[in-house]
Amino acid sequence: MRLRKSAARIIFLLFICAIAAVARGADAPLGLEDVRLLLIGGAAPAKVVALIDQRGISFKLTPELEKKLHDDGADDTVIQALRKAQDKPAPAQVKSTAASSGPPPPKTTPASPDKRIADTLNDLTRNTPSGPGPIASSNASPAASGKPDLSDPSPDQVQKIIQEFAGKEKTFKEARNNYTYHQSNKVEELGADGEIDGQYEQEWDILYDDKGERVERVTYAPADTLKKLILTKEDLYAFRNTNPFVLTSDELPEYEVKYLGHVKVDEITAFVFSIRPKEIAKGRQYFQGVIWVDDRDLQIVKSEGKPVPEPKIKGQENLFPRFTTYREQIDGKYWFPTFTTAEDTLYFSTGSVHMKEVIRYSEYKQFKSKVRIISATPTDQPNAKPIPVPPPKDKQ
Repeated sequence: MRLRKSAARIIFLLFICAIAAVARGADAPLGLEDVRLLLIGGAAPAKVVALIDQRGISFKLTPELEKKLHDDGADDTVIQALRKAQDKPAPAQVKSTAASSGPPPPKTTPASPDKRIADTLNDLTRNTPSGPGPIASSNASPAASGKPDLSDPSPDQVQKIIQEFAGKEKTFKEARNNYTYHQSNKVEELGADGEIDGQYEQEWDILYDDKGERVERVTYAPADTLKKLILTKEDLYAFRNTNPFVLTSDELPEYEVKYLGHVKVDEITAFVFSIRPKEIAKGRQYFQGVIWVDDRDLQIVKSEGKPVPEPKIKGQENLFPRFTTYREQIDGKYWFPTFTTAEDTLYFSTGSVHMKEVIRYSEYKQFKSKVRIISATPTDQPNAKPIPVPPPKDKQ
């Protein structure tokens, strides 16, 4: 999304730095790398703030770090929580008499950043009032009623899991291409008190024409009232491809996939992986964040992250919000995306914009040759031509 030039002259971004004593809580304070991994992984701001309040931080916040954390996706609430955390005095360490009189405790090896972030993700995936609705599976593990098995697979098993879920993602992608569905897209600009200042909304039917070609039929498109933001072709590409992220065996070589942990998320248990593009090719859009893979079906059930890169062309910045996408089982076998949500502050060099995005995917119906859509023209534009769904950049 780009910032309208008129808005850039009205709003200005103000950074307030706070340098104070480092808080050292008893519960393993978050290091800078912990916070950055959470942000890059797309964790919800409310959950990051809750973790900062709970555990504190072990580093000083400087203006340079604030800028870096903003670039990683930190919004004002996260920055404020970090400022408050470093201002808190270190809690007193209470030593027991038995411990002081006995032998010294054994030395332990500090947890690696991956282990720390896995523990953090385990905390974050528990239901909270600020979190979205639960993920439901028709074949939820029987262990869900008791204590689930959250043991970590071996490194060899991790690689097999990655290969297997990527193969199933390829099957899922091919299956979804045989379904018609409805997609609604909404973007809102929010004011200081959360009121809606402007809105973009459009709904599509994803159908097939008489030649079997996949097309979009615009069914609802009221006037765009956004005042500060301009939706770009990259945003529309994200609506179609990056937000409902799919990582197939064909795309797997393009990404660095790192195992983070085995967690319980709502009614299922899942393996958690961080996803980063290995390289950024010109003109391509990638996903960067975290995915949750159901440990029974080995399919992605949730993803949190953002589209990358954020191109800057002729001085115009194109920024994307951090989003969360949820999937549900369709026809009892495929995990299809059904809901994407994002509420973020986009920090342009000349100003910030608080925005919200909601995408819904509904009315999945398996396509059969006998029920092809002969006409796919928009209902509100009877003379318009069908809109073909563009293939990913690397397929063109």
